[in-house]
Amino acid sequence: MLIFLYLFFASMSITPSINLQKNIWTKLPENHFKNATDGKSSSQTTEVKLKADDQYLSIEFNCLQNPFITQNSYTKHNSEMYNQEVFEVFIAEGSDTPTRYLELEINPNNALFAGWIENPTKEAPESCDFVSHEDAKIIHSVSKTGNSWSGKMQIPWTLLGGKKNTYRVNFYRIISLKSHINSDWSGTPATCAYLCWNPTMSGEVPRFHRPEAFGILKVEK
Repeated sequence: MLIFLYLFFASMSITPSINLQKNIWTKLPENHFKNATDGKSSSQTTEVKLKADDQYLSIEFNCLQNPFITQNSYTKHNSEMYNQEVFEVFIAEGSDTPTRYLELEINPNNALFAGWIENPTKEAPESCDFVSHEDAKIIHSVSKTGNSWSGKMQIPWTLLGGKKNTYRVNFYRIISLKSHINSDWSGTPATCAYLCWNPTMSGEVPRFHRPEAFGILKVEK
């Protein structure tokens, strides 16, 4: 009976939550993201902290053990930069599992991707409504040191429709695990790690667009 109860509770998914007090930086307690496919913790360290003020949701991250950051070739905003190494944020207003959410990506070259994703099946995006760099008004920067890179994003609440109390959110990281000869390389599960703050448990193929895996973000107004 005890073994049964242990297996039952171990199999239950727990939705993680973040509580932001106004103007106070809050670090994610998890600094090893998990593999999208099976939820196993990665060996690489990923540090994330967040802060909310009246104008912005600010996110700072540090991606360690990242030896091939100089091989990323995407430099244009809203390009297919997700084919290579990126740090990503998916976010939507409210506590329900969203079918529409904002996808933000930044890469080691400080290129930015911003688009509203329509995902009615909660399994795969049906469409993406891009937000131009000028309209997004996200303040962002990156720095690279040795085999690590870090970045900052200040996301205006206006982009999210105004500051609210509750959001659904997840964070992701793609890491190249091998050197690439061609500059236009595209990552695969054999060459890259696909990591999530809260794992999507997508099976053999790594997938990020699983909004049921989004955590809860509570924001003090």
